[in-house]
Parts: sequence; C-alpha cells; structure tokens
Amino acid sequence: MEENTIPFEYSRKLTAIQRSLYAYILSLLPHRSDAEDILQETNLILCKKAREYKQDGHFQGWAFRIARYQIMAHMTKSRRSKIHFSNELVDAMAEEDFDSTNLNITQKALQICYDLLPEHMQLIARLRFKEDKTLRDISSLVNRPLGSVSATLHRIRQNLVNCVQRKTPGVEAEMDA
Repeated sequence: MEENTIPFEYSRKLTAIQRSLYAYILSLLPHRSDAEDILQETNLILCKKAREYKQDGHFQGWAFRIARYQIMAHMTKSRRSKIHFSNELVDAMAEEDFDSTNLNITQKALQICYDLLPEHMQLIARLRFKEDKTLRDISSLVNRPLGSVSATLHRIRQNLVNCVQRKTPGVEAEMDA
C-alpha cells in the first residue's frame, strides 16, 4: 500500500463522525467560522495520523481528543479576541460526555422553531447566526435602526429557547419511534 493512502476502514470511520466532531467543536467555541476552521485542521491532522491509529481503539474519542488540542491551540492564538473560553473551561467541558443524540434532537427542534419564526425574524436570525453579520451590518441590510435590530434579536433568542423547550419532547419521541 502506498505511504500517502488512508486505509478504507479509517476513512469510513472519519467520514462517519464528521457531524458529531463538528458539533463537539462548535460546542466549545463561540463562533461557527472558528469551529469550521478547527474541523478542517483536525481532519488534516487525523489524515496525517491515520497510520498511528490502533484499530482496536475508540476512534471517536481519539478524534475528539485531537480536536480538543486544536481548540486549545486556537484559543491560545486568539487571546486578543473579546470573547474566549479559558483552557480550563474547555478542558472541563470536553471531559463531559458528548451526547450527539441529544444534540441531534435539539438541532431538529431548533430547525422546527426557526421555521416557525416570522419571515423578517428568520432573515435577521440568518444574517446574525449563520452569516455572522454585525448588528450594524444587519441594521443597514434590513433598513431598521440598530436598537430595533438588537431588540428583535433578543426576542428571537427568547422565542427560540421557549419553542425548543416545548418541541424537544415531541422530537425526542419521534426519533425514538
């Protein structure tokens, strides 16, 4: 076998954990774009270390550990940012069992709740949370005062939290069936 090729079984395992790995990284970082960058860096390292993985080992745990090191390295580099978690907090959060089933249930409930938002709120939520636009950018794009956009985002967050709490039991029952 060529030295640069990744064994099929390893590749299959890596592909199978992508959503969980991304969710894990995102749960430890405040910005989606940082999580996407860390996921790519982690995948590169995992590919480079394919030969080091022991077949009888716990692949997901190994991959998550590598991701955690990448997160801590990223946080060390970005200390100048206004918002960051301490390495101790990341360690504490990473030590907790990561439950991808509960995350999937919450994500499905959140999508249902997002779809229930009025169109203008969906637009503002998408601009802020999916596209990482600043409040000023959103204000300009939707032609509304900055204070109005801020208040709307607050209402969106409240609506989504309340809705997800109401919808989660139904989604959970649906996924168990």
